[in-house]
Amino acid sequence: MTLLTSDPVGEVERELTVFLRRTLESVWSRGYGAGPVDRYTYPVLVLLAERGPLGLGELAARLGLTKPTMSRHVARLAGATLVTTRPDRRDTRAVTVVLTPEGADRVERVREVRRRTLATVLANWSEADSEALAHLLGRLNADLDRHRDDSA
Repeated sequence: MTLLTSDPVGEVERELTVFLRRTLESVWSRGYGAGPVDRYTYPVLVLLAERGPLGLGELAARLGLTKPTMSRHVARLAGATLVTTRPDRRDTRAVTVVLTPEGADRVERVREVRRRTLATVLANWSEADSEALAHLLGRLNADLDRHRDDSA
């Protein structure tokens, strides 16, 4: 990244905008397979794979969606046996969403397609540069999570 201005925050915003557009087009749009998994429902599967079973409300909050939207996503994924729901032990009106083995397998298959694409893109990068990028993206995501939690 070459800074074109003396505004690093503005430059980060611009580069992230380009990054998101390019990755949605060329990296994140591949590997979903048939069925309801797409760029909208895949994050649900990933969050469940990383965090374990979660309540519908927590899923919605973590992904910045409304409960009705999350309900529709979960219904689509449940219809494809990628997730199941069970009554929440603490609140009988709520449900907990659980990733099924089929859902976990789908997450791994999509990740593998993405890893292959990213490996090709980063093939000419040094290991140190790839590690630095991974570290900085992890730091950015942690700070974004904190900001989301502080803003809630």
